[in-house]
Amino acid sequence: MKKIILLMAASLLIFSCGPSQEELLQKRVQGLAQMAELGTVEYTVKKIVKTEDSVWYKYGQRKILFTCTAFLKAGIDMKNFSVDKVSINKEKNSISIVLPKATILSFNMPPEEIKQVYTRVTGLRDDFTPEEKQELLVLGEKDIIEDIPNMGILADAEANAKLFFNALFSQLGYETITINFE
Repeated sequence: MKKIILLMAASLLIFSCGPSQEELLQKRVQGLAQMAELGTVEYTVKKIVKTEDSVWYKYGQRKILFTCTAFLKAGIDMKNFSVDKVSINKEKNSISIVLPKATILSFNMPPEEIKQVYTRVTGLRDDFTPEEKQELLVLGEKDIIEDIPNMGILADAEANAKLFFNALFSQLGYETITINFE
């Protein structure tokens, strides 16, 4: 009988010495607030950039075609997050958090992913200059950036952020988790 009481007392002591749910939550939320970025999705975008330069006053044509690959990473910029955007209801065992809207965290179109696939210069026309090629590639990059709202990358980033925070707060024992974006 004494062994059972001692065992129960020891287990009570061990479990009561661990960090409480509030302490764990506070540590995790503070850790999140100190993060710079929470990247939740990455897209690879392939783009074809082409132009045909035919003018009536010059004899011949100029055509060029490039393929480009861009890498976009989206997620939550945690620099705009503060701990006061977390509210807890202990009686209902619920937590609510307001996160910044998802943004593009990085855009990269590496030179090794740009390939000139086709060029045709006929007649008395000059070949494309390096400056003209660069202008075309800048237009291709600009086109990708302008098309970001239509890609769904920001919606996917927010959906993945919700999954992340739901899993995090479920591990801490919260039953009702509400995640909103500013």
